[in-house]
Amino acid sequence: MALNYFCVDAASRFCPCQLAKTDSCLICSLLQGNEVCDCNWQGVCIYQEYVWNRNKIQNRRKSLTAKIVEKEMITKEMLIIKVLMPIKEMIAEYAQPGAYAFLRAIDSPEYYDVPLCIVDVNEEAATLVFAVRIVGPKTKSLAAQNDEVAIRGPYWNGLFGLKYIKSSLNKKWLVIGKGAGQVSLIQVVKNLLRGNNQISMFLDPGVIRINLAEKHLNKLGISTSTVNLYSETDRQIIYELLKDGFIDFVFSAGSDKQHKRIKNMIEQSGRHIPLIISNNRKLCCGEGICGSCETLIDGKQVHLCKLQLNGISVLEG
Repeated sequence: MALNYFCVDAASRFCPCQLAKTDSCLICSLLQGNEVCDCNWQGVCIYQEYVWNRNKIQNRRKSLTAKIVEKEMITKEMLIIKVLMPIKEMIAEYAQPGAYAFLRAIDSPEYYDVPLCIVDVNEEAATLVFAVRIVGPKTKSLAAQNDEVAIRGPYWNGLFGLKYIKSSLNKKWLVIGKGAGQVSLIQVVKNLLRGNNQISMFLDPGVIRINLAEKHLNKLGISTSTVNLYSETDRQIIYELLKDGFIDFVFSAGSDKQHKRIKNMIEQSGRHIPLIISNNRKLCCGEGICGSCETLIDGKQVHLCKLQLNGISVLEG
């Protein structure tokens, strides 16, 4: 393969998925309509699983009804919602870096689904925390709910570079979050702490003018530094840390503009530091069906709702 990637759903209980039925599997060459096995996949054979399941897909993500246990308007347009997961056995699947789910008002049709990153998870209490930026009909409808919401998930491709986070042990990380992009930080930090990694944390409130992640990070024992990424002085502080701080990895949670700025800073530092980034592509179905997240990378059309790619490849694609 020209690209080094894998499907985040491969070998999970959701594989084979709907794409296998239409010769559109993202990994298996046989389930792409080819006559020769040429997938380089090293896990459980996806084609074999499909055949053994009588050419049917595995479990399909379904919308469940979740009770709202807490709501808080932290700004005029930012709402925090905590919901109780109706099936407690599923809660661990949401406690993953990059996890997200689709939420909608319980009485709204499915096309009102809003993809929301998991801010925090309490596995013991089986609760999930989401941050909703109220900007249009979907989010306004969701914000009006006081009792229950519909939730569909879990999905796991909320960031690119997942393998670095899950395999990191005793490394030094630089983590930068801006605005609403900070919602993806908490699950990443929890995973890094389990690996005994050191974390230097910089938060930029951005246009929402509040550090969404700060309270959660402080509870985890993480000290934060507030910066303005438009400030030359603050960018210089980050640059010096990249250049001389022995940083092993960088995670950027924010816009693609932010990702590219940090990528340029890494290049200018003269060091080869892997850059992990939040996924900012438009997500409508999360299953690789609708095509809203498709983009062209190295001449290949790829689905960024399901494919794990190198963050640099995504930015340069």
